[in-house]
Amino acid sequence: MARSRMVKTLCALLAGMLLFAGCDALKGGSDETVNVDSVAVLAGVNGFAGTQNRFAGMVEPQKTMYVDPEQGRSIKLVLVEEGQSVKAGDALFVYDTEELELQLEQAKLDIDRIDNRITSIYNEINTLENEKEKASEANKIEYTVEIQNRYSTIKEEEYNKKVRQAEIERLNEKIADDRVKTEMSGRIQSFDPTALEGYQDYYSGKQKHYITIMAEGDFRIKAQINEQNVREIHEGDAVLVRSRVKEDETWSGVIQEIDLTQSTPEEGGGYYIGGSDKSNGTTKYPFYVVLDDYEGLLLGQHVLVELKSAHAGSDKLMLPAAYIVMPQTGNAYAWIERNGKLAKQTLILGDYDASADTFEVVSGVGAADYIAFPRDGLKEGMNTAHSMAEDEDPGPRGGLTR
Repeated sequence: MARSRMVKTLCALLAGMLLFAGCDALKGGSDETVNVDSVAVLAGVNGFAGTQNRFAGMVEPQKTMYVDPEQGRSIKLVLVEEGQSVKAGDALFVYDTEELELQLEQAKLDIDRIDNRITSIYNEINTLENEKEKASEANKIEYTVEIQNRYSTIKEEEYNKKVRQAEIERLNEKIADDRVKTEMSGRIQSFDPTALEGYQDYYSGKQKHYITIMAEGDFRIKAQINEQNVREIHEGDAVLVRSRVKEDETWSGVIQEIDLTQSTPEEGGGYYIGGSDKSNGTTKYPFYVVLDDYEGLLLGQHVLVELKSAHAGSDKLMLPAAYIVMPQTGNAYAWIERNGKLAKQTLILGDYDASADTFEVVSGVGAADYIAFPRDGLKEGMNTAHSMAEDEDPGPRGGLTR
């Protein structure tokens, strides 16, 4: 009897638990947590970048000059150091001319030897001419041939003398011009003695230079973009340059040049929402931005470059199409956070921007809201968590290209 009552009690408890779970399921409750993203960040309002790519860049002068020593020549003395300001005409380094001076002495000795050789041959010719006059008619032909051979030898030696004289002039010029000077004013950005061992980095394949000089005057921004995104930008595109330290500090400009002739291997590590890009084997290309105003920028400062939206500065809320559910029947909607729970929110949409793949949201969500990226299995009532808050803009979906 006791055992029978215990079994009945357990069955009743189990039935109650199942009934409670079923009711909870009908209400849409779930222990699963869904990440929601800030509409302000996604739409690029309130100073945020939106979903377009950001590209890492650096402030550099309009012109950079690279100075490398002549191949095979050694440096005797370096006259500058990193960070030093120089003016056009200032000497940067001095060649060691000791070996050239030895070559010069040898060339002069060669000239003396040639002169002595030519004098000797002329003496031989005089001797042959005297013997020819005393020789028989039959032997005179042989003397004539010998004399002609001697004159040919003289011409060869005279040619060798001209070659040595030209060599002496070249050596004298090199010895006299032993100081390498800068052709423009600027600042010594870098000094790399390892460039003397080879003009290419063994690991990265990048070109190495002995001295790099950054010109004084107007700046420009040099940024890089990988081969997967390079077709997204064009010369003349309007861009926004943003400080990496202060998000609200920006400068406006345009893309001046995209250089597809210079490429470097992609090292990976671009930042993405939800992870990092570790793709290997891609290539990145430099592009250059000129700004309307450079006030507040410092030479060598690191910045972020982002394309200006066609709706920048407008009151329109442009939401990425990927966050909007478009059913075959009924109104478009988004998965919105409401009091820490997930809910469906009907949207009224306006214009569509095909270039950015965004819709204008006329009503339904605002910049202060948070929405989830649509996927299978989402239900109303699910718990929500902020994956991208307004106070932490980690970069656009699609990656921060470095």
